[in-house]
Amino acid sequence: MLFGDLGPLLRPLSRRLAAAGWCAAAVGLVCGLAIAVGAGVRLSPSMQTVQEVGLAATGAAALLLGLAAACQPSSDRPVDDAESAFQTGAADQVRSFLFAAVVMLLGVAGFAAAGWISPGGPSPQSMAFSQIFLLGAASCGLTFLLLNKVLPTGKR
Repeated sequence: MLFGDLGPLLRPLSRRLAAAGWCAAAVGLVCGLAIAVGAGVRLSPSMQTVQEVGLAATGAAALLLGLAAACQPSSDRPVDDAESAFQTGAADQVRSFLFAAVVMLLGVAGFAAAGWISPGGPSPQSMAFSQIFLLGAASCGLTFLLLNKVLPTGKR
């Protein structure tokens, strides 16, 4: 319902940038999970390459979603009483992206603190999980910004 109904309200450029950002986020997630699950105490050169690709994908996802949100103008549509139920549901779903971003930032802080207080310093796994949660927070927060712009002005 959310993307099917709000997606057509996005500019084509914003839609394409957001899709590329979400694809980059998927690549970053897969790379981060590969490091978190498949890495030992030390990273092999091939796993370091996977980690670098994941970090690059995280940066690309944040950049692309940020550009999508920046080039999408705010909606000037007034609230329509005939679509009030849809608009309320869409507004609640869009706000859930903001809540998810805050929760993911708490996960980043937790893994970063765990790595910081660890006697041997942060492990590759704690760094990978921090990357995954940071990627999720950036993706959710920027998706919130993008979709919040297409909601009618009275429902924001």
